[in-house]
Amino acid sequence: MLQIKRLLPILLIILSCHAFGQASLPKAFGVGLEIGIPSNSVYTVGLGGSGKAEVPVAGPVSITVTAGYTSLYFKTSLVGGASKQSAAGFAPLKAGIKYFFSPGVYAEGEAGNVFETNYRKDNLFVFALGPGFAVPSGEHSSIDVGFRYENWGGGRIRQTAIRVAYRIGW
Repeated sequence: MLQIKRLLPILLIILSCHAFGQASLPKAFGVGLEIGIPSNSVYTVGLGGSGKAEVPVAGPVSITVTAGYTSLYFKTSLVGGASKQSAAGFAPLKAGIKYFFSPGVYAEGEAGNVFETNYRKDNLFVFALGPGFAVPSGEHSSIDVGFRYENWGGGRIRQTAIRVAYRIGW
């Protein structure tokens, strides 16, 4: 334990030098499509879209704000018979931090609220974590592919999701 305490300040200095050595990131906005696979849930799949704004704060770190809409589709075994239950609608609103390890490779953490738009109309706390990468598609644009684990409402809905977005920087 004592060795870890000695190494921690050295590690922080190295990370600080690395962070300030990178070029400043541009402000960016992206619009994307999302697909989620819920686990241990009454839902089979989630489909949606979102917009994300990114504002750089220091070196490779940006603050993000994400808003979107997701439809989660019920398992057919719950409905039974010939009737079909309509999808549950959710509007997530999240803020987070995105850290770029190198140009185009990042990790992101977000937290916020998900508003259910039909059925119970619950408001659920959400947190999401995951890696991603941005592939340049032009001078100021890229295709952003992000993977994440999301937890809504203290485990009420858990899903693994992927977001594919067109991202424009300025």
